Amino acid sequence: MKNQYFSEICVPIQTPYGFKPAEREQFDFTFDRKDRFNDYRVEIDGQDYDISLDDNGQWYFFTSFVCDSFDELKLSRQIFRPPYLKNVELRLVDLMENADIRALYEGHDKAYGHALALTDNLSSVPASRQARLANYDGSDDPTIIKRIHYIQNEYKGEITRFISGFETRSFATYTENEYYAREIHLPNNARTYLKLFVYFSRYGTLPSQQMMPRFLANLWASAQSLNTAANPALYKQQAID
Repeated sequence: MKNQYFSEICVPIQTPYGFKPAEREQFDFTFDRKDRFNDYRVEIDGQDYDISLDDNGQWYFFTSFVCDSFDELKLSRQIFRPPYLKNVELRLVDLMENADIRALYEGHDKAYGHALALTDNLSSVPASRQARLANYDGSDDPTIIKRIHYIQNEYKGEITRFISGFETRSFATYTENEYYAREIHLPNNARTYLKLFVYFSRYGTLPSQQMMPRFLANLWASAQSLNTAANPALYKQQAID
């Protein structure tokens, strides 16, 4: 896991066809109401694809990828194929074409993304690398914002840090805790936090009354260029050298 990046992806889509309700799971108390997101499946040639409908009537396609480099991570959320990438593998584009799921064009050619990386010692990871992860930047993308905004917690001496992207429709989790990454984050929090992020980004409100989501929303707000409501006492900053 420590040599890979995990990319949780959400694509706003046009109304799908042939969907059926996903298996009902226990209510996730992260959300303040049961109907914030209703999950469904689309089955094509024996393959299930995850879609969801929010309480404002917008549909989304959810999926995840394992990536071996920042360049691969960057391309993992490409939802349209521009001419300059005509010979490049775009897994998300191919996956949606196979599922006959059509992205909703909103002036962006990239999906919402929540990246995860694992490290033995977070203090040894340069801020520039953390920013690249949160912004889904490739290895050759220029650094525009010379700082990162983050919150973090510590459990049994292992740090987990949540880092906001800046106007990139993305954010990241960087952790020293492999148990959290494998058993909690990837099966649950990766998508749950992404749903919260998407809802907050689109509608300007957070569909949760829980403490951690509210800390995350304040962090996300701090990196929005037109949002001045974030509380600076509730997140930290680190300069990029």
